[in-house]
Amino acid sequence: MLKHRNDGNCPAKGFYTYEAFITAANSFRAFGTTGDNDTRKREIATFLAQTSHETAGGWASAPDGPYSWGYCFKQEHGNPMDYCVASPRWPCALGKKYFGRGPIRIS
Repeated sequence: MLKHRNDGNCPAKGFYTYEAFITAANSFRAFGTTGDNDTRKREIATFLAQTSHETAGGWASAPDGPYSWGYCFKQEHGNPMDYCVASPRWPCALGKKYFGRGPIRIS
């Protein structure tokens, strides 16, 4: 699982750790602790599937398949679009660009 997350070709090598995951999970007391055992497992598996998809660095012919490269990036790569939608109450900061960072992206 997440076989290549610490590969030398991954910009986020060493960023996503088990300890960081546990710390983050403990900040949300209901995460993976609500419902029966199967429901809890599904919730954690779903989270890992979504976040590894969002952080994948794989390509169609990647060694071991594109999905084994999850947790390879810690922000959107390339030239991501700016996701800020300004409003009178929540203006966009001048000179800043809003795009996905970390395992949960805003895209």
